[in-house]
Amino acid sequence: MIKFDKVSYSFPQKDLYTDVSFTIEEGQHCAFIGASGSGKSTLIDIIMDPEKYVFDGNVEMEPSLKIGYVSQFSQRDKDKETTVFEYIAEEFIKLENEIATLCAEMGTSDDIETLLEKYQEALDAFDAIDGDNYENNINKKLNAANLTTHKDRMISELSGGEFKLIQVIKEMLNNPDLMIMDEPDVFLDFENLNSLKNLINSHKKTILVITHNRYLLNHCFNKIIHLENTELQEFDGRYIDYNFSLLQTKIELQEMAIADEEEIARNEELIKILREKATYNADASRGRALKARVKIQERLEANRIKHPFVDIKQPYINLETNNEIEEEIIALKTDDLGISFDEVLLQNVNFEIKSNDKVAIIGTNGVGKTTLLKQIFKNNNDAIKIDENIKLAYLSQMQSEVVNESNTILQEFYDVGFETYGEIRRYL
Repeated sequence: MIKFDKVSYSFPQKDLYTDVSFTIEEGQHCAFIGASGSGKSTLIDIIMDPEKYVFDGNVEMEPSLKIGYVSQFSQRDKDKETTVFEYIAEEFIKLENEIATLCAEMGTSDDIETLLEKYQEALDAFDAIDGDNYENNINKKLNAANLTTHKDRMISELSGGEFKLIQVIKEMLNNPDLMIMDEPDVFLDFENLNSLKNLINSHKKTILVITHNRYLLNHCFNKIIHLENTELQEFDGRYIDYNFSLLQTKIELQEMAIADEEEIARNEELIKILREKATYNADASRGRALKARVKIQERLEANRIKHPFVDIKQPYINLETNNEIEEEIIALKTDDLGISFDEVLLQNVNFEIKSNDKVAIIGTNGVGKTTLLKQIFKNNNDAIKIDENIKLAYLSQMQSEVVNESNTILQEFYDVGFETYGEIRRYL
């Protein structure tokens, strides 16, 4: 279905891939793994639109390949209010309406041939996604994801995790040849993670999923594609078997690397001795011996075992805070807080947080965690008391609510008050 052959790709200041090769065959469920920033999403972008990128090597794909895609970042159209069922059935309803319109036009038009051609195209598209059974298929998928009761809810009422599952269901029912998902497990609690597992395992066509989630990796995939340090490994089999294979490979490579280092060090010592002798005795045979030994050293250096592939470079992250308040105060307090939409979401919520506390809010998807945080940040509810000395900041699930996606990273930092490039670079 897809074949990458010795593909290399670089940004101006970073090499992402060097001669990477892999294949994705029909029906495979592939997990795409690797450290953040290793280039997984960019490689997905190349698969989605290879004409947009300039790279070395070859990418071969079936010409008629239909790709479905679930983004890493959930985006909802705030201006388009719709139910869960209508959102999932959007393509089916669109084709149904098109078919009905064409039927009506054929009753009055003289250009029957053109209309018949369009009518047949619409029927074929409707048939390709099993349009005759779409209501039943939607109900089955919602049941598999334990979301049957959400069928008539508005999309705007869903939690981030619930909306992610609805996106997955929608793309699956559009019946793509290849389903690509970029970290679909983000924002999911365990119950919904299990629902995602069921959806992936029930899908009969090819899937490529970027994920770091061990639960999905251990239960959903029969092929592993691992991108790390500009190189790629592919493994046909389960993640648990791949992990064991990596461990074996690492042990073997480390033993070989140690042997190489010892041989190179021994040869270096011999070169040093021969050079010392050549300084006070310019005998031709000593010169030849030295040259031969240097050539051996060059060959050893060229063929030395590289660091094991599984030596994954991890980022060092240090979050410094210098603003802890010496005299602890009550930073936030709720007093019988209640939040309702069509139904009561939170009722009689009472808690307090002190100025040096670090607090985790936990609970299943949809119980109101995000709504509670947004209410605190808005700070316009009489039941929420925030000390006047407390400065608030908010990091949303939705990337577009936090940053201007059309900005460069530099521009984002200038916009929040950094003054020089050097200052931003040091901070990053």
